[in-house]
Amino acid sequence: MMHTLAEWASIVLAQTPTPTIPPGIPDNVDSHVPPGAEKLLDTVGIAKFISGIALLMGFFAGLAVWAGGRWVDHHRAGRVGTIMMLVSVAGGIAYAVGPQVINWFAEG
Repeated sequence: MMHTLAEWASIVLAQTPTPTIPPGIPDNVDSHVPPGAEKLLDTVGIAKFISGIALLMGFFAGLAVWAGGRWVDHHRAGRVGTIMMLVSVAGGIAYAVGPQVINWFAEG
């Protein structure tokens, strides 16, 4: 019996793997928050806030350098400002996507 590629894909994608627990590990482990986790989360939150402010400052500083360089017809300053803005935008994308990627890797 011949199946088309779409049928094979639907058969393969419909299969769900059954999770297996390695021997010696109980399957009903209760998770709890370790001591000191609140302080660590506060520190990470502060670092995330500071990095967000740095990205915004970098973008607007690049905008000012770009505008000033174009205003006085200095091409190198205009190019440096453009690069500053592009780096800030790329950093903003990494800032937005990074936590999801880290969580995705951590899930296994």
